[in-house]
Amino acid sequence: MRIEINFASREYLLARKVYLALAAAIVASALVFAYILGTYSNSAQKAGVFSKQLSVQKKIASEMDSKLAVIEKGVNAADVRAALGEADFANGVIAIRVFSWTAFLNRLEEVVPEGVGIDNITPDFQSLNIDISGNAVSSDRLMEFIDRLTKSKYFEEIPPTFHSNRVMVDKDTGKTLQTFGLVIRYSPDGSHTFKSPYNNKEGLH
Repeated sequence: MRIEINFASREYLLARKVYLALAAAIVASALVFAYILGTYSNSAQKAGVFSKQLSVQKKIASEMDSKLAVIEKGVNAADVRAALGEADFANGVIAIRVFSWTAFLNRLEEVVPEGVGIDNITPDFQSLNIDISGNAVSSDRLMEFIDRLTKSKYFEEIPPTFHSNRVMVDKDTGKTLQTFGLVIRYSPDGSHTFKSPYNNKEGLH
């Protein structure tokens, strides 16, 4: 039987544990430092690559700006305006050809009540806003026309440009007519859903 006796003091044992803990902390710190250094080196390398790519992109953009400046100098501003005007004209012609007068007039006729006459119709073929002017034998007939218009799925609500006036047409008999002018949006595909009979009664008297 072998008996081992440790004559080390308590202070020595405590110091030894502290030294071992410090050594472990130093090793751990070294490992963390190595990891951080490796990560930093990798990030620095990637940053360098990105920096080079950015420089290349800036160079390409600068070259394109220079080429564009040369092209702009060779282009006549009047020619550009003329080309834009021709494009607008062509678009307008296409819109007019697409617009069906027959379908529009048939749909308008369906909502015009007796006692209301239409004097002028001016459509905007791009926005499909329709400028309509005419007269009615009374304000009640005019309101009936507006009510029918806005209830139709082919016409949207009348904007605030609606106006009306009462005019004397025969002084001997005292006959008057309610003249009106309004702008309403036309929906050829019938996409409008009814919201209110009319949204502007101003101008009637």
